[in-house]
Amino acid sequence: MSDKNHTTKLQFFNRLFYSLFIVFTVFMLLYNILAHGSGSVYGGESLDYSDLWSYESGSIVDFDNLKSDEHFEIRRRTNGEIINTKDLCFYSKNIFFTVYLNDEVIYDFHPQPPKLFGKAYGIFPHAITIPVMSRDGTLYIDIDNIYPEKPGYIKNISLDNGNRFIISELQNSAFEFILCLIGFVFGFILMIIGLIGRHFGEKRFEIISMSTFAMVSSLWVVSETSMLSVLSGTPIAVHFADYIALDLIPLPGLLFVISSTGTRKKWPIILCNITTFSVIIYSMISTYTGRADYHQLLWLTHINLSIIAALIIGIIIVSLVKKRLTKRLTIVLLTAIILSLITGIIDIIRYTVYVPGYASFSYFKLSVFIFISLTGIYEFISISEMSRRGQYAEIMEELAFRDGLTGLLNRLGFNNALDKASRGRHTYTFIMLDMNYLKKVNDELGHTTGDTYIKTIAELIKGSFVNNESCFRIGGDEFFVLADYGMSDPKFKQCMDLLRARIDNFNKENNYSIPLSIAYGATEFEPKRDSVESKIRHADERMYKMKAKMKAKRV
Repeated sequence: MSDKNHTTKLQFFNRLFYSLFIVFTVFMLLYNILAHGSGSVYGGESLDYSDLWSYESGSIVDFDNLKSDEHFEIRRRTNGEIINTKDLCFYSKNIFFTVYLNDEVIYDFHPQPPKLFGKAYGIFPHAITIPVMSRDGTLYIDIDNIYPEKPGYIKNISLDNGNRFIISELQNSAFEFILCLIGFVFGFILMIIGLIGRHFGEKRFEIISMSTFAMVSSLWVVSETSMLSVLSGTPIAVHFADYIALDLIPLPGLLFVISSTGTRKKWPIILCNITTFSVIIYSMISTYTGRADYHQLLWLTHINLSIIAALIIGIIIVSLVKKRLTKRLTIVLLTAIILSLITGIIDIIRYTVYVPGYASFSYFKLSVFIFISLTGIYEFISISEMSRRGQYAEIMEELAFRDGLTGLLNRLGFNNALDKASRGRHTYTFIMLDMNYLKKVNDELGHTTGDTYIKTIAELIKGSFVNNESCFRIGGDEFFVLADYGMSDPKFKQCMDLLRARIDNFNKENNYSIPLSIAYGATEFEPKRDSVESKIRHADERMYKMKAKMKAKRV
């Protein structure tokens, strides 16, 4: 037993090591390829253009603290020689605006999405082409704060090649984007495995909940990247998906913990559904009516996340006390979930205290992928062990239903096959076969030769019935064939003729002192009309009649 436990532990650590190695290798490859790209092919340099901007009143603009007025304007004198070869590039958040050169509109950013999507679009890059100037002029940016009580911002305003600026932004978000794509595909594959497992009776609900968590989390993280917003050209729609995904993340997370710990109480799931969908429905109604949108109601999402996080911690503590968790699952859950909770709290504090700095990096996003990786590895190991147990069960079933000497189905397989046939709807043929001279072979040539005769008969029977018939060895020298067609079917005569011909050829080729010989009896079986036992007796009687005729012929 100790050797078996040692082997199991060794297999577990081998799978764990290889899984972690693969995850780490993929992560590092992506990071080195995407995070350290060779840069853009577009030449030139970026020029900081954040100074000398002023309000209408003449006061200098501090881009770290823009006005919170509902509407205002900022302006700057431009140098035609410098600006003619550049584009005006910057990031914006929570503002709509129009850019003018002198009195001409050169760029307008006032999206018109459906009311349900709200107004927030996250952080979005802009590359504004400036018309060729023959002399100096004035740039105006006419700004509308989306949320007057909370100012938006413009960041990293510069003169740059617009293509290079956008490509650089796409490169910066490519790592997260591809990581999300991998996470989503990984979740989709797990979902397929879980659904297939349920179809075959394997109730691994944590696989389905884990796969859902991976897909929803990937959707949330990818909608936070600028790549999806830039490529789709609909930043507000992408941000709407971002808010909905963030609201939904707790549900599969809680379901995973409940499934993994074997918790049978339904009230945590009911409570989670009520709070989550209440937040989503209320946010949608408020956004549609214009009272407040998702961005302003994000505090509700944070409260919901905190409630469900408390539930998850409580379920884990109860499961630990009641010893319902395996050691492996305990390590995975405590590591992944505690890490997610800590980083989530840190990000909520950072978002609340200092919004602009929050945009640079999110610890919670990283912890989400760590959570997916750890639980994914756990599920991979569980699935591989489940597969190994399944293979072992198949081997044991094969041994239970197969005759060790001939490889044909044995008496247990024979009984199961007859039970299925009795519930069938079409005509079957029962063929009882009995080997002649076995006792004589054993007495004169030995039992080893007798076994050779038995194996040969089995091979000839199996090689003659090639239309998906089931072949059985039901006794020492007794065999049985179950065919799913009637005796009037041409296949019956063809198979019997083939069996006789193969036996004749074998005897001619080997010229044994005692020839290979069989007697058989066949009868049709109608499930709705006949009794299995009576039809087997009928086939057996016909076989013995043939055996008696063969004996009389020899005499």
